[in-house]
Amino acid sequence: SVLSVTQMLASKRGDAALVTGLNGGLAGIITDTDVTRRVVAKHLDPSGTGVSDVMTSNPTCVSMSDSAMDALATMVENHFRHLPVVDDSGAVVGLLDIAKCLNDAISKLEKAQEKSSAAAEDAVKQVANLQGAGNAQSEMLTQLLGGLMSQAFGGKSSPTLRSLLAGKPATVVSPGTNLRDVGMVMAEARKAALVVDEGELVGIFGFKDMMSRAIAKELPLELTAVSTIMTPNPESVSPDTTVLEALQIMHDNRFLTLPVCEDDGTVIGLVGVMDLVYGSGGADGWRSIFDSAMDLADDASDSASLQSARSASRSIKSVRSSTKAAATKKDERPVSKLRPKKPMIASVEDSVLSVTQ
Repeated sequence: SVLSVTQMLASKRGDAALVTGLNGGLAGIITDTDVTRRVVAKHLDPSGTGVSDVMTSNPTCVSMSDSAMDALATMVENHFRHLPVVDDSGAVVGLLDIAKCLNDAISKLEKAQEKSSAAAEDAVKQVANLQGAGNAQSEMLTQLLGGLMSQAFGGKSSPTLRSLLAGKPATVVSPGTNLRDVGMVMAEARKAALVVDEGELVGIFGFKDMMSRAIAKELPLELTAVSTIMTPNPESVSPDTTVLEALQIMHDNRFLTLPVCEDDGTVIGLVGVMDLVYGSGGADGWRSIFDSAMDLADDASDSASLQSARSASRSIKSVRSSTKAAATKKDERPVSKLRPKKPMIASVEDSVLSVTQ
């Protein structure tokens, strides 16, 4: 049932379960967002609803040996936060999470800077240019290594959250709104809910909260106010915060969403990981970041360290001398390089309640 799956996910602090068929093969995927959109908003009973009725059947998946860059491109271009990973026989072996991939890539770039700031910056700038990235991507990678705090971005200022949220309504609810109604607002907007009391942001309530704190614990949705289980007093940022600054904040705090408020407290909206991906160059811009992060990892494994500008220079020269071979090698880097996390497995016969638990 959905209940048993949500309870399993809640106990393991997960946000998505891969569903296998009787033969052990991948049959579907169910995420925290699916629970809100397809169960809560549709007034279904989690304990009486089979996970197979609300999961995404036969989801797009990749194998461990597939191209890592192709896998990332699939996630970015299709707005997939999760992507199942199978082995060559079709057995489920892992799950890619775009947020985790982003955090890993940024961490690698930051660690490279700590080891040798000058060498890493020079190497990433040159690699970005060799890959055909324009000034925008090259500059973005440089700013990532410098802390992602610069305003320079492709010859223009980095986009602000105000421009990203322009024309998009905020998913605002009051503290006394019941969880069913909150779920319907979230499902329609596909965004977490911001809890606002007399014009002031007092809480945030996301899809994982709905799954783990409400569905898995079998709370009566119509009788439970969102204020009783929301995350109170969330951190927020100014709408004049740049996309790169917001990304740094989310990376440092492991946030998946970030409320945006004016200095006087007026709520502007909410940005998520994927919003920032598209605000920072879309798939092409992020391809450069992932590619460069993996280049640094490859260099580290090949030469044990990035200790000097001289060694970085040699690495770049070798790429220059065999650009075609290098490009082929990058394309061949497998999904396993992205370190898929261990999958949480549910059966097609489980209820939504058991899955959320």
